[in-house]
Amino acid sequence: MPRVLWILFLIGCSGYGHARPYPAGAGSAASADSAATAGNNPAGLTRFDSRNSRYGVSGFFSDNTWKGQLGANGPTIESDDDEETIIPSGNMVLPLNDDWYFGFTILGFGFSEDFGDDWVGRYFMQEYELLYVSAFPSIAYRVNDQWSVAASAAVTYTSYEQTKAILNLEPGFGDGQLEIDADGFTVGFSVSALYEYSNRTRFGLVYKSEIDAELDGDADFKNLSPSTETVLDAAGLLGASIDIDSRSPQSMNAGLYHEFANAGAVTFDVAWIDFSRFTLSEIYVNGNQLNEGDLDYDDIWALSASYTRPVSARLSLGIGAMYIDDMVSDDKRTLTLRLDDAWILGVGAEWQWTETRSLFAMLSYIQIGDAPITTDSIAGIGSATGKYEDRSSVLLQIGMNLGPGPR
Repeated sequence: MPRVLWILFLIGCSGYGHARPYPAGAGSAASADSAATAGNNPAGLTRFDSRNSRYGVSGFFSDNTWKGQLGANGPTIESDDDEETIIPSGNMVLPLNDDWYFGFTILGFGFSEDFGDDWVGRYFMQEYELLYVSAFPSIAYRVNDQWSVAASAAVTYTSYEQTKAILNLEPGFGDGQLEIDADGFTVGFSVSALYEYSNRTRFGLVYKSEIDAELDGDADFKNLSPSTETVLDAAGLLGASIDIDSRSPQSMNAGLYHEFANAGAVTFDVAWIDFSRFTLSEIYVNGNQLNEGDLDYDDIWALSASYTRPVSARLSLGIGAMYIDDMVSDDKRTLTLRLDDAWILGVGAEWQWTETRSLFAMLSYIQIGDAPITTDSIAGIGSATGKYEDRSSVLLQIGMNLGPGPR
C-alpha cells in the first residue's frame, strides 16, 4: 500500500505553522518531521525532543472490470470487482535521553480480490485475501549533529484465505470448491540512517529485511461429486494438513528532503523491492506442494516526488506522484497475482488545529496497467485469457498528529 509522511517546520510563517502533507506515498525516507517516521525511517526519531504520536485510517477503494475467455471457443465473460479495505495505523516517538530514542508503529497491508463464481479463472483462483499486521518497535541513536541510525524489529501476523473452484468429474454436478484458511507469526528487521546536511536538507536510507511467513491451516472441500471425492481421498487431500509459505521481499528506500527559503519543500525518493523473491502463497498438503510456487517475478523500482507549501499560518497543501514499474512480464503473468505497472497521483492538506494537534487528509488516485494474461491449459477446458478493461483505485487517508513536532 502507498505510504504517507508529514512535514512540520515552516520557515517564514507566523502562528503555529508546522503542517506539511505528503500524498501519493512520497517523502517517506527523509522528511522525518512527524511520528510517522517511526514506521518510515526510524532514524528520524532523533529529531524530536518530546513525545509525539500519529493516528490515522486509510481507506482503499478499487473498481475493476476484467474481461476474458475460458478455452478457445468459450464465451467472453466480464467480471466486475469492487473492493473496500479499511486499515488503521498508529505511530509513536519517545525520546529516552539526548542520544537514544524509542519508536513504535503498528500498521497493516494486504492483497485481496474476489472474482465471483463464473469468472474465467475460477479453477486457478476465485477469491483470496492475504493480510499482514505488523508491529515495529525501534531504537534510534544520534551519532552526532548530522548522523542518526536506527534498528527495528518487525513482528508480523499473517493471515491467508483462498477459494478456488474444483472441476467435478461427473457432468451435471457443477463446480466443487476448495477453501483454505491459514495464519501464523514471523519476525523480520529493519535498519535505517538519516543524514542532516543542514536544517533545510536531509537524506534518508532504509533497509527492510525479507519476511518468510510459515502458516498452518485447514483445507475444506465442498460440493464434490462422488467420483471427484474418491479421487481426492485416494490422493490424500481430504482432511490433510495444510502448510503455506508466504514471502514478503526485502526492500531498500533512499530519499531527499529539501526546503526552500520561500517555505516550499520538495522530496524525491527511489525504492527497490526484491520482488523476484516474492511469494504470495506456496501451499503444501501433507508435505507435497499443491500449487505452482516457482513464479517468475521481476524486481520493482519505484520513484516518487512531492511539493508542499504553506498557504496560511495554519494550512499547508501538497501534491505528490509515484511511479511503480512492471513486476512481471506479460508472458509470465499468472491469475494468482495480476500486477502491472502503476501511476499514483495525490493531493493533501494539513490543518494546524493547536500548537500540539494537527489534522490531515490526503486523496490519491491509482491507475494500474491492464495486466493481460494467458494461463497454462487445464485438461478438458483450455487456457484462460483476458485483461482488465478498467482498473482504477482511490486511497483516502485521514488522521491526527499529537505533539509539538521536531525541533
